[in-house]
This record gives sequence, C-alpha cells and structure tokens, in this order.
Amino acid sequence: MGIRGKLLLASLSLLIVPWLGAQYIQNLESYLREAHEEQLIGRISIMATVMGEQEKRLINQNHQTNLEHNPSHLYVRPLNTAIQLDGYLDDWRHYQEREQPLGESNGDLRVLQRIGHYQDHLYIALRVTDDHVIYRSPTSRRLDRADHIRISMIDHNGKFRRYQIATMTPGWVHAKLMPSPHKSSPLSQNNSGNLPLRPETNIKGQWQFIKGGYTVELQIPLTMFNGRLAIAVVDVDDAATGAIKNLVANANTEQANELGTIVIPTPQMESLLARLTTAKNRVWIVDNNQRVIGMAGDLQQITSEQSQQHAPNDASLFSILMKLFYHITLEQPYGGFSDPLSSASRLDNPAIITALAGTAKTDWRATENENINITIAAHPVYLNGVIVGAIAIEENSSSILIRQNKVIEAMVNMALLTFLLTFGVLLFFATRLSLRIHKLRNEIDASITDDGKILQTQINSQSSDEIGDLGRSFSGMLKRLSQYNRYLETMSGKLSHELRTPITIVRSSLDNIDQTKLDNESLTYIKRANEGATRLNNILTRMSEATHLEQTILHEAREHYSAIDVIEACINGYRLAYPQQAFDFNCSDNARTKVIEGSPELLAQLMDKLVDNATDFSRDDTPILISCEATDGALSITVHNQGKTLPDDMRDSLFDSMVSVRQHKTDSPHLGLGLYIVRLITEFHHASIEIQNTNHPDGVSFILTIPVSKSPLH
Repeated sequence: MGIRGKLLLASLSLLIVPWLGAQYIQNLESYLREAHEEQLIGRISIMATVMGEQEKRLINQNHQTNLEHNPSHLYVRPLNTAIQLDGYLDDWRHYQEREQPLGESNGDLRVLQRIGHYQDHLYIALRVTDDHVIYRSPTSRRLDRADHIRISMIDHNGKFRRYQIATMTPGWVHAKLMPSPHKSSPLSQNNSGNLPLRPETNIKGQWQFIKGGYTVELQIPLTMFNGRLAIAVVDVDDAATGAIKNLVANANTEQANELGTIVIPTPQMESLLARLTTAKNRVWIVDNNQRVIGMAGDLQQITSEQSQQHAPNDASLFSILMKLFYHITLEQPYGGFSDPLSSASRLDNPAIITALAGTAKTDWRATENENINITIAAHPVYLNGVIVGAIAIEENSSSILIRQNKVIEAMVNMALLTFLLTFGVLLFFATRLSLRIHKLRNEIDASITDDGKILQTQINSQSSDEIGDLGRSFSGMLKRLSQYNRYLETMSGKLSHELRTPITIVRSSLDNIDQTKLDNESLTYIKRANEGATRLNNILTRMSEATHLEQTILHEAREHYSAIDVIEACINGYRLAYPQQAFDFNCSDNARTKVIEGSPELLAQLMDKLVDNATDFSRDDTPILISCEATDGALSITVHNQGKTLPDDMRDSLFDSMVSVRQHKTDSPHLGLGLYIVRLITEFHHASIEIQNTNHPDGVSFILTIPVSKSPLH
C-alpha cells in the first residue's frame, strides 16, 4: 500500500473525535469549575502575600473597638461626584444598591440610609418613614422635644462628641454640639434638660418633607471623626413632654465605647486594591472580625461587559451564522442580577470564616438569578504568625459559562472543518509527499556516477520539514565526501605547507651552525635542529596516516612534562622562522612550576598550528602575544594576534575538519586541517580551547586550558 492509501486509512481515526467530544463536554463544567477554584486560590494566595504591606493597618483597625458591645460597622464606598445638598435623593439614583436600613424598624418609624464619600467629605442620605413629624418650636432651645437626628463620634483627639439636628421648617440644617452625658443612658431614654452648647456648621445638610415622612441629606468632613461613628433617628410625637416614641439607630449614640466603626478607604488602600483587582473579579479585605475594610470591583458591571463581549459582532457572514447558531443552541450568560453584598459592610460567608480560622477556602453562593452563582475564594492574612484578617476574591459564574461555550464552539468548529477538509487535504498532502520523495531519490542517484565520482553536491531542498532535512543531510554528506576526495587528490601539494615551519627551523639552525664555531651557542642550534628533525619525522608519520589521524593521536604515549619549557623552545624557533614577525611572551611565576600530562611533541605541533594561523591573520607590524597563566587546577595558554575578527557564526565550526575562513590565496594550499588537528591534540590532553574576539584593538585570541597534573616532573 502506498503512502496515499496509508494516510487515507489513518484519517478514519478522526471518527473518534465526536465520541471524545461528547465525553469531554459531559465533564467540562465540573472541570472548569475546579480549575476556576484552583486559579482563584492561587491568585488569592499571591494577593495575601501582597497584603503583608497592609497588615499593620489591619491590626490598628481591629483594636479600634470592642465588638462584644458593638457589632455595628460601616464600610463607606466612594462616590463618583459630590452630592448636591437639596434634601432630594436625585443625586443618589445611581447608588440605589447602597440603600439599607439604618437599624431595626421600631413601631411606625422606619429609616433607610445611603452613605458614601467624595474627596474630604462623608455624605449621608436618610429616608425616614414617620406618620407624625414634629418640628422644633421656634421658642425653645431644646432639640430633643422634636423629631431629631443624633450623630456621635470620636474625633482625631480621642474625644467623644455628640451632635443633634432638628429643624423648625424644612430647609437648611446645621448640627448642634451637645454636652457629654454624665451617666450611661439606654438608647430609648430621653435626656431631658440637654441643651446644645454651640452650633457646628461643618455638619450641614437639607431637611425636606415627603409624603409619610421626610428626607435628610448631610455632609460631614472626614477630618471630624476617627473611625468611630453612630447615627440615630428619634421620633417624638409629643412636643410638650419630648417623650421618645420610637428610635432607630445603627449603634448607641450615648456611649463612647458602644459607637459603631466606620472605614473610609485611604488612597493607599484604594491604590493597592486597584493593582490587585482585574476586570473580571471583585476583591474584599476584611479584618479578623469579618468587617470590610477594603473593596474594589463590581460584579454587575463585569457581567454586563461579559455579555456584550460574547454577543455576535463579526463582520463575515459565516461567522454571523455560526454565532447565531451557538447563541440559540448554547446557554448564554445573563446580563444582570441582584447582589446583596454589593453594599455589605460585614461578610459572613463560610469561606471568610474558614479563612479567618487559618485555612484558604473557596465557596459558591447563589443569587436571586438562579442562572448566576458567585465564586468566592478567601485566604488568611498573617502578621508574625497571627491571623489579622482575610482577603477574598469573587467572580460570577458567567465567566465559566463563557469559557465553556468558547470551548464547545472551538470543538464544534474544529470537528466540522476537520470532516470537511481532512480527506481532501490528506489526498493532496500524500500526492505531494510522494512526488517530493521521488524527486529526492532521482537527484541523489544523479549526484554520483557508477565509479563513485561526485558530480554535484547540492540537493535542491528549501523546505523545513523532515524531507527537507533529509535532502540537506544528503547535501552535507556529498559535500564532505567531495572535500575528502579533493583532500586525497591534493595531499602531496599540501604536505609542503604543513612541513614549512619545522623545515624552516632546521634550515635556520643549520645555517647558523655554518656561520659560527662549535661553542655553547652552536650546540644550542644543533639541539634545535635535532628537535626540528624529530618534529618533522613525527609530522611525516602522522601525515602519511592522514585518514587515521584520530587513531594515531589516541595511541600517542603520555608523559609528564613542563608546558612552559616546550612553549619557550617553540617561541625561540618562531623568532628565527618568522624574522619579520614580533613575538611577545608573558608567563606568570606560578605557571612555570606547573606540570601537565600528555605529549610535548603534540603540544609543540599544537603551538605550531596556532602560531601559523596567527601569523597568517596578524596585522602588519603588530606582535603576536603568547601568555601563560595558572588558574585553579589548570594552565591557561593564550595565543593572540591583532587583526580582523572572526564571524560569530564560524567560531563554533572552525575546529571541524576542512573548515577555513581564509578569503585570500597564499603560496601554499590550506587543507583546513590545522585547527582540526588543534582540536584533536586538545582532546588528547583532556583540555579545552575557545576562540574570543577582542576589541580595542581588534583581534582574535585562542585560549587553551589544560588541566594540571599532580604528579611531579621526572
């Protein structure tokens, strides 16, 4: 069976996709919910760590009041604009979700409050239901013999302040500062004889009559209180006696230790929450008494944005039809719901309670819309190992529904397109694949003749797939074979270049012998001539076995020797062999005592190759620097020449066989084996070598690092 038949047969396995899709969809919702909870736990854990910067603030908030006597707490949310004080609630129509009872209704007295802050002021709106409103008498200074409002607070100096507001007619009102009580008074007690001390013009507002009661809008500077505030509305139906008929309050206004707590988020807290909150969640921060001290985000706005994002709005007809199809067949996210926690100041969710007990937890809570649930994840916040609060993050289930729909849509689209296009694509692909393989086979057959002669080395293959890699591999193989053939064919001509350095050393030494008498200096030249002859004999032996170069080096005898002695001897020879080239040699004192294991002849041949390479590329009138330094357990030998730097893409391949970067012709041919031999000798010494380009001035450094032997020199 051909490739086309096999691929078409394999394509039948795609029939399993619908079955797998059905199984996947059955578990998709539970999987997404679990993944969603894990994601929230991970995110809330990071947020809890960030909240470490705010732990001191949490502790300060916790110690502001004794909760056993005062459970009242208000978290004040910001307003978008300042409220116009006119006694009507038109400015509050965008904050209807904030309307909450001030306290428990008492008889026919019912009070609803809305509260917010803008810049430096606290704004309070009270809507009072009272069947009989009593206004203050113009002839009396007593405020408590009419319907009135009590406001008590602790100022920034820690003093307990009591204020009352009553009016003779609807309109502008100001608070009056009241004397502090001399003894505890229940909320229902009428403190008769309580006369105001002075007006407090900073607390002002508007009092307006409405059917069945009245409304009051108040403005209080934030600088007047420090986290403690209580408000009470008092119903007096008998102006003569001032007897209190009903009273509704959020806390006891007559006792300082029973005032409610109030939190105005600071700019630092709002900035922190802005960084923690994303466009898809709402973040809460509570103290260890479950009181809200920070909140950011709006789930109602998030749901609306998600629904709009999921609405079909693509321009193409196919996309519109598919979106419409999914909109009809799949459950869509719902646009709105009633969230009772949108104005909460205390959180009683089980996840919060568990987090305050020390364990991170997720929970789901229902809303009035049965199609939308809220996910909440809570994590404790610690200070010195003590829980000081918790941070919670909420997201609604619409995000899960949207993810689920997107996954289903993607899967259906994929299956539909797969079944429409698979057979055609596979048939086209199999045909093209077969043609390319046949073409590659024909090009390879035409590249080599029957007698082994290589006619061409380039296989036309520009693609990046496996067949392209195969073609490029054949090209590389043909190039290496061609280079090797040329190497064998030109071996005799290239041997003269490889032997030039040792022959020059021998010739120079012998010439000096002819010009001098047989004294100590002559003996030195004779010794160098013998060393050159020995080295020449070794090179001839290795070059006669060029095809077995690696095996020859591996069988070289090892001995312990001083690398510095070998290098110095080589440099003395180089100065004679290259009279026009200057050589500088630097060697540290500790390097001279180091002993290495290997072959001195091979090290000398390595130096010959490096110096020969350096002289070819060295800039005129610049010295070749050879330096030796001892490092930790190794000897570092550097050969540096000034000149043109090496291309970055060639530095890793220069030590390969038959690789050269020479762009100019020389008198002798180059095999491209010099640095390859350097690499083999380096490996023989268990050493390493690297090439570095240098700047100021430009040049190239070959750095050889040879491990030092611990055995002594024999």
